[in-house]
Amino acid sequence: MPGAGRYPDSVGVDVIRTHAAGLAALGRRHDLTTPVPTCGDWDLADLLWHLAEVHDLWHHVIVHRPAGPDDYEQPDRPPVTELADLLDDRCAALTVVLAAADPAERAWSWADEQTVGFTLRRQSHEALIHHLDGLLAVGARVPDVAPALAADGVDELIDVMLTGVPDWADYERTAGTVLLRATDTADEWALAYGRMTGTSPHTGTTYDLVAMEVLPEVTDPDTEIAGAAFELDRWLWGRGGAVTVRGNRADPDRLRSVIVESTA
Repeated sequence: MPGAGRYPDSVGVDVIRTHAAGLAALGRRHDLTTPVPTCGDWDLADLLWHLAEVHDLWHHVIVHRPAGPDDYEQPDRPPVTELADLLDDRCAALTVVLAAADPAERAWSWADEQTVGFTLRRQSHEALIHHLDGLLAVGARVPDVAPALAADGVDELIDVMLTGVPDWADYERTAGTVLLRATDTADEWALAYGRMTGTSPHTGTTYDLVAMEVLPEVTDPDTEIAGAAFELDRWLWGRGGAVTVRGNRADPDRLRSVIVESTA
């Protein structure tokens, strides 16, 4: 299925609905001025508004596919007392149009892949991670997440967010390799560090930054980071996660800094 990685059946409208509804429920039960430390200076109200706004944007994209969102108009932010209802409403609208669309259909995205399936997958993980943000913010128990969904989250972060060099840029490998290992699904991701340089013809911005490259395999990595798939997914996104590190113990901080820069 377009938009899906190793576990195409792990993502979908049910995942989006479950985690968006979970976040909305937190908003109804807790003080919306509660800080959300995993999202910078946001509070719970900002988190609900963000996910509602994201759902609204991608609803527009899918409804008007394959056109891009050039004519999209951001809705006005409502009073805090209406944010949970707004999130429920925008999630319902998004999942209805996603459920009715073929994942293989063309649809705009900011990534190389231009399909409905990209949005289905991206919004599954967007809802999951932001539900987790809310749970951590209020000190609630984090529920179990299917290992396949979590492993797909790791896969998406690596393939969509962390690696890949645009046609206008140059890439040169530098020292350092990392092996990520999901202990419950037996998935592995081998990565190498590099440097990307070039000037975007679209924005005129010049780049000289650390980049990552996916390797077919690595037999003797400088660093191995291992844990259950959900723990690994959480750790990569900076949402906690219990992982073990072998080898160069400075590499996890280095890898996290690259992820932060790539997902900002």
